[in-house]
Amino acid sequence: MLPVGVAAVRSTRARFHSFRRWNALQRRVRLFSWLLLDRDSAAELRSDTAQRALLDEHHRLTERIAEEDTRLGVHSAVLALTGRTVGGVGTGITYVALGLMLVAGWMPLAAGAGAVLAVQTAQTALTRFTDTAHLVYEHAMWVDDLLAFQERCRGLQPRRRELTAPRTVGTIELRNVTYSYPGKDSPALDGVSMTLRAGETVAFVGVNGSGKSTCSKVIAGLYDPEAGAVRWDGVVVAEMDAESVQARVSMVLQDPLHYPFSALANVTISRGTLTEAEPDKALEAVVASGADRVIAGLPGTWTTLLSKRFRGGEELSAGQWAKIAVARGLYKNAPVLLLDEPTASMDPKAEHAVYQAVLHDTRRPDRITVLISHRLASVVDCDRIYVFDNGRITESGSHQDLMELGGSYAEMFTLQAEGYQVRTGKEAS
Repeated sequence: MLPVGVAAVRSTRARFHSFRRWNALQRRVRLFSWLLLDRDSAAELRSDTAQRALLDEHHRLTERIAEEDTRLGVHSAVLALTGRTVGGVGTGITYVALGLMLVAGWMPLAAGAGAVLAVQTAQTALTRFTDTAHLVYEHAMWVDDLLAFQERCRGLQPRRRELTAPRTVGTIELRNVTYSYPGKDSPALDGVSMTLRAGETVAFVGVNGSGKSTCSKVIAGLYDPEAGAVRWDGVVVAEMDAESVQARVSMVLQDPLHYPFSALANVTISRGTLTEAEPDKALEAVVASGADRVIAGLPGTWTTLLSKRFRGGEELSAGQWAKIAVARGLYKNAPVLLLDEPTASMDPKAEHAVYQAVLHDTRRPDRITVLISHRLASVVDCDRIYVFDNGRITESGSHQDLMELGGSYAEMFTLQAEGYQVRTGKEAS
């Protein structure tokens, strides 16, 4: 029975690792299926004439899945056959030896019959033991894989602390904050220090990859710095409950999530609810962001489902979604408001209205507002501007201070301003 047991163990390990490969391939197949069927990708797929390429890749992956199934089946069959063959040879040798002993008279017939019965009984018992041990071993591998996965998930959970973030924030201090993305050689933030105060509106500017968005996520408590500290009113954020910190921050991203919920739920979800709303606050938020006209134009206004994946749902443009996202951030009414390129997909009139609302109309003395923008005309009225470059702050001050400094901010602003100046025919030529 030993060869049979060894074959069962090897077959179990092969099936375990094969299924993990098979599962990875299945996930990739589902990804390609989603790209081929999703309406959001349809226009660009046709424009790029990418349908055939995706279908070919889908076909290649399904062939690999079939090959994996075939390979596993053949491998398991060979192992089982080998184990049973070797075990059968051992059983045959045992019976031949017993026969020879009986013929030679070395063993009485009764003793020989008893030996055969003992061999069969032991073989049956060992077969049941091998089958049970094989099942236990197989399930143990899956349980071990599950426990390792759960342990990894626990490490990704928001930290839990008894200390919670304050309801109002007077100052946020960053002192020598450093943060690196996994697998990157150079840090995204390298010794960044700043102080943000309630009632102020500050701007982060710089080229792509300079660290602006990373810094905003550190402030929001989404990333923990690997060196340095972030303090809210003198208390280190790492000592606070993570969810309580994130609950005090409204964050509006350049590519907001399109929730497949009603228009109202897309606004109220920023407070963690889909079924409860403060009507006056919701109306105030959508008016300030310009989303009131978007909602008014929907067939069911506030109750319209914003997803074409469901019957009766409506589809919004990128600019309309941006207005909904800004309304979502304003409705949260948090003491920290982070706007990361929120108007990139808006028309100039809508963009101006949003900045007017955020920087002037809805400005609060107890709120810290951080604006990230490549359009420097929108940050002129900010109290302070931080210029990022390669993870460091290279310049800071008001618009006037930075223009007088004549550094990189002044250069970027001048380049953008020149693009809006009217050229004469001679200059254009």
